[in-house]
Amino acid sequence: MLRSRYIRSMMQSSKLFFGFVISLVVLFSAAFPASAGAQKDLETSVCTFNVRYDNPNDTLKWFERRDEIADAVRYFDVVTLQEVLPNQMDDLTERLNQHDSFGRGRNADGSGEAAPIFWNRNRFDFLRGEVKWLSTDPQQEGSIGWDADLPRVVTIVVLFDRQNQNTVRVLNGHWSHVGEWSRKGAAALTAGWSGLASDDLTLVCGDFNAEPDAPEILDLMAMGNLSDTYATARYRCRKEFGTFSTFFTEAIAGAKRIDYIFYRGDVEVDWACADEHIKFGLYISDHLPYQAVFKPAK
Repeated sequence: MLRSRYIRSMMQSSKLFFGFVISLVVLFSAAFPASAGAQKDLETSVCTFNVRYDNPNDTLKWFERRDEIADAVRYFDVVTLQEVLPNQMDDLTERLNQHDSFGRGRNADGSGEAAPIFWNRNRFDFLRGEVKWLSTDPQQEGSIGWDADLPRVVTIVVLFDRQNQNTVRVLNGHWSHVGEWSRKGAAALTAGWSGLASDDLTLVCGDFNAEPDAPEILDLMAMGNLSDTYATARYRCRKEFGTFSTFFTEAIAGAKRIDYIFYRGDVEVDWACADEHIKFGLYISDHLPYQAVFKPAK
């Protein structure tokens, strides 16, 4: 008899305890809804970085900075790089082992600098990709456009974002540093290749060798219906910053902003920053890596 009462008492206590736990779960869920965590997971982080070609005469040699270059970009969902020579591509592919990539050198034989695109393979599927030359004959490998002194390319990939269940078009370019007409032509071609309204999110990234108020930058934004992450970001790590720094840290005060992440799509820019990575008292490239974080529009 006493044993039965004890068992019933324990069962009632257990019910009360589990009822209390369930109430706590309900209250916690109301305070921290599942959508809050899911919303964070829907962020898309993007970085563009001119890594500086492997020049043996540079103050900081490639073999001294290649690990730091990889570390600077490894945690981004999408990474666009410029001035990547074949040996640098091998080094970065080896170090960025959670990413897949696409791109080729700008010369006719595939040698020379590339503007490759990397993406997190655990999140994105590669749908298609191509490399186009910034010239009057974009399909002609190694062709030089207008008043440029070297071949210039745009790398294009289309990815499927399994996390957001949408398509992402990414363009990565490196425009001429000497040819104004070449940059204007590049703006028109790049805007056309951005595929107006054909993808859920379009990213146009790169080193365009022109400041924000230059006609070629304004043309690209207008013709491509693109927005500048620097201008629309909810937060920036500093009120103002440039991206072309040289290797010397004292040059940051007058650095020009010539590296960009433009976009089109139903998203908001939560964050933008140019990161300062220093080794031996020098920046790890003559450009700073520029990043932006996107969230779905509310």
